[in-house]
Amino acid sequence: MDKNLVSLEDLDAAIRTFESLHRQGKVRAWGITGMGPSEALQETVGKGGFQTIQLPYNLLNQSAGAPPPAGFPFQDYGRLIDRSAEREMGVIAIRILAGGALSGTTERHPVAAKWVNPIASEMFYSADVVRARRYEFLVEEGQAEDVVEAAVRFAISKPGVATALLGISSLDQLEQAVRYVERGPLSEESRERIGAIWSRLE
Repeated sequence: MDKNLVSLEDLDAAIRTFESLHRQGKVRAWGITGMGPSEALQETVGKGGFQTIQLPYNLLNQSAGAPPPAGFPFQDYGRLIDRSAEREMGVIAIRILAGGALSGTTERHPVAAKWVNPIASEMFYSADVVRARRYEFLVEEGQAEDVVEAAVRFAISKPGVATALLGISSLDQLEQAVRYVERGPLSEESRERIGAIWSRLE
């Protein structure tokens, strides 16, 4: 086994520890980051014992919230958002900008990480950027001012997502993100069109 992976036995021990800390009044809630093999994640969510889970969810890989198209080449998270929410876990959507690729450009902010390892998407960042451009119709039709807005509002549109986490490189980006969230979820029509794009491989 990869020494960097946490086994289910390790998780059981961690949960017992946090339960003890909870009884002592030292922690109120705890959770996990849902990274690793999908089968193990499904089993982990089924076992429960924690209150929150972070799950990758974005326009490029929607599988934590919707069935993937046939032949989907990336990791399938098996609608873990829905399964986790059914168990009353707080779901934190992560990688909602796919490491920045959903900006629609290969340019990166001066203080951002120079290299971003893909998670459940293309091997190369530039390929993710190309995939992101499939959603530019939302900008062209005035549904969002840029693809970043579309990506943020897409993440918060998903029932079961309690909050969404995105990287911020400047105060301007923070204020921009707040503005996008205040505009609320994408329209039902926009979400249906996104779903139609997601349902076919290109």
